[in-house]
Amino acid sequence: MPPALVPLALVAIGVPAALRAALGWPRSLGAAWLLALTAVAIAQAAGELLGSRIGLLGDAQLLFASAGALLAAIGQSVAERESKR
Repeated sequence: MPPALVPLALVAIGVPAALRAALGWPRSLGAAWLLALTAVAIAQAAGELLGSRIGLLGDAQLLFASAGALLAAIGQSVAERESKR
């Protein structure tokens, strides 16, 4: 794994786990991790397509990755609540 992707992977793993520890959701942590990893990969690809140099981790990419992981975890928790109805 390229060194620039390690912080992004840690964000994808840490955000859903932190939400679960703090709030008790999402209950399906595996699904939340998968969605968060996907969101982070999309943020990384978008950052590279927008012109950042390969191998360079920009603040914007880290910010977008964090936002994507947070939205994925929240989306997973909303989907879990909807399926219980």
